[in-house]
Formats: sequence, C-alpha cells, structure tokens
Amino acid sequence: MRDIPAEADVIVIGAGVSGASIGYQLARRSNRRVAVVDARPPVGGISGRTFGQIRQHYSNELMVRMALRGFHCIRNWASEVGYGDPGYVRLGYMLIVTEEQIEGLRRNVELGRRLGVDTRFVGPDEIEAIEPLVNAENLAGGAYEPDGGYIDVTKMVLSWLGAATECGADVLTPLAVQEILVADGAVSGVATDRGEIRAPVVVAATGAWAPDLLEPLGVHVPIERRRLDMATLEQEPGARALQSCITDGNSNLVIRPDMGRRMVAVAYPPEMPPVDDPLADAPLAAHHDHAARLERALAERLPALTMAGIVASISGAYDITPDYHPVLGWAHEIADVDGLYLAVGLSGHGLKLSPCIGEIVASQVLGAEQVGSAPALDAGALRPSRFAEGDLMHLTYGPSARA
Repeated sequence: MRDIPAEADVIVIGAGVSGASIGYQLARRSNRRVAVVDARPPVGGISGRTFGQIRQHYSNELMVRMALRGFHCIRNWASEVGYGDPGYVRLGYMLIVTEEQIEGLRRNVELGRRLGVDTRFVGPDEIEAIEPLVNAENLAGGAYEPDGGYIDVTKMVLSWLGAATECGADVLTPLAVQEILVADGAVSGVATDRGEIRAPVVVAATGAWAPDLLEPLGVHVPIERRRLDMATLEQEPGARALQSCITDGNSNLVIRPDMGRRMVAVAYPPEMPPVDDPLADAPLAAHHDHAARLERALAERLPALTMAGIVASISGAYDITPDYHPVLGWAHEIADVDGLYLAVGLSGHGLKLSPCIGEIVASQVLGAEQVGSAPALDAGALRPSRFAEGDLMHLTYGPSARA
C-alpha cells in the first residue's frame, strides 16, 4: 500500500464524475499539487450507479450552456482530454410532457435553439415516427434532441483520473476522509483513515455524502438524500428493440437502450423516499413496487416492451437541493470557513454537467493562476447563498431532475 502525501495544495474529496473532472482540470491548468481522495475505488459510489443518459434540455440558460459545454467535451474527448474515451453512444433523446407543460417545454426548446442546441418540438405523429414503439395516443407533444444518448460512466471517470495522474495529480483511492480540518476559520487539510493530509484548499465533491462532512463544520447546505431504484430489462429475442432515450412525464418513465437486447429503466414514484445510506439496497417490497410501476408505465407508453423481463435491480441516491440544481461556490458565503469549495447537491444532473463543473471549479479555485485556459462560465446563479436569499433556480416541470 502506497504512502499518502503529508501535504497538497488542493484536496478534492470524491472521485466520481464530478471529483474526477475537477481533479483533472485542476492538475491540467496549474502546477499545484492536487490530491483526489475517495473512500471507495473509482466508480465505487453513486457514479457507478448512474443512469448514464445525457441531454441538453434545461429550464435555465446557465444549465443549457453547461450541458452544451459538456457535450462538446464528450464529443471531442481526444482533443479535450486526450486520455481514454467516455463511451458516448448517440441515440437521440425525447422528453414527453403533459398538456399543461407544453408551453414551458416550447420555451425551453426555443432557449436551447437560441444557444445552439440541436433540438425541436415534436407532435404525436413525429414522436411515433422517431420511436415507433411509443404509444403517442393522447400525447400533447415533446422535445427531441438527435445528439442525446448515453455514456459509459466507468470509462469516463477512469479516463479523467488517468489524465489527472498524467498531469501530476495524486489519485488516492480507497482512502476515507473522516473529517475536514479547520484551524482559525480556514481549512487546514483532511483527516483520513490513514493519517492527515495538510492543504489550504479542499473541494467537497462528495455527492450524497456531503452533509456528513459539512454539517460538523457548521456548513449547512440544504441537501436531501433520496433513494431511486433502477432496473435493467431484457427484451425477448427477435422482439422489436427500443431505439431512443425517452423521458415521459405522463407515465413518469425514463428508459434508454443498453447493450444488446437490454434496456435501463426507472419508473419514478410520486415521491422518492429519504435514505441515510446512499448505497443501501431498497427493501424487497420496494423493488416489487418499482416492478409494478414499470409494468404500468410500459403498458401506457411502450406496450411492445411489456414482455421484457427485469434481469437486475439496483438502488442509489440523489443529493437533492430545494431547487433541484447543483451548488457551486465557496463555503465562506454561508459559514465562517475559508478555503472550502462546494461542488455538491447535483440533484441528478452531475453526469451531464460534470465536464463543465470541472472547468468552473478549477477556474474559481485557481483564479489568475490557471495556465492556458480561458475563464469558465459564470456559475454565480448556483452559489451556496441562493437558498437563504430566496433566489432559487427556475423549474419548468416542477420539483424533479427534469429541470
């Protein structure tokens, strides 16, 4: 087992999609000693349980710009990162909404088009033409992005961490951070299960585990851990295959193709239950309830898939903020702690936004020190203080990860 360093310039806690992106950007843009620390092996947390779907449909200009930047990075990985491959599969993404949400959807489509997203409004006939398995009867319409699809999260995280290592970062996993150390109102490092690492800057990119490390410091970010159950379905040999990624706000079904005859699907409950352990499996009864919701949702929206059987189920947790948008900014906005940067509360958007999140965090942490990179997007709208200020992000479709 390798020794841990006694000190670093920046410690990133978390080696999932956000932490890996942040660690890479910090190491690439500076000569600072960067350590990426995680209690689990890479992709051993929630990132390893993500749905994997990517799209650019959002309700706010900042989020659209972040998603656009993420897509640019994913589609140009060789020049943007130059190490590994994110495993991007282009399938098209369709968001279907209820009648009362149509005007909001049209506004979001126009917002995306104005900013450069290849997207359009689709009525029932075009929905069926794009995805013949969809039952479009009585549907009001939806939005379609031909560039939507999914990525291989494991490949993407390992690629970022490999690139970070090539740039000089220390990737220390598994290594559990037990406490963020603070002295005289400023971060002084972290205490791990193998000793302390001193550093004047710590980036918390810990996903659903953020409250466990932040609350003892008096850093109160309104994050809830809510369980989500996901199933892998397998279609019968010879049956027609699903071709597109679909989110249906009518049946609360989210489904996408996977390898071979398999698909990954979630049928959202009316309310996701709170959990203490983000990696705890759901009770057997909850898996049965999810299977029943899936059966009803498929019968309503994709009846040809009702014969598909569930071959695997897994549970994970969203780290949800009150406006279902991430928190990006310095903790000193909301607490008497300097040197602590928050990249938490990703609310189900982390995968899509992670390439841009890495750039934003590195730009803010490094400031004028960053080498060879233009300043990142202004993420002030996602600042930690917005909740106390009552300046929450807009949600076209109500409280949900559809945002």
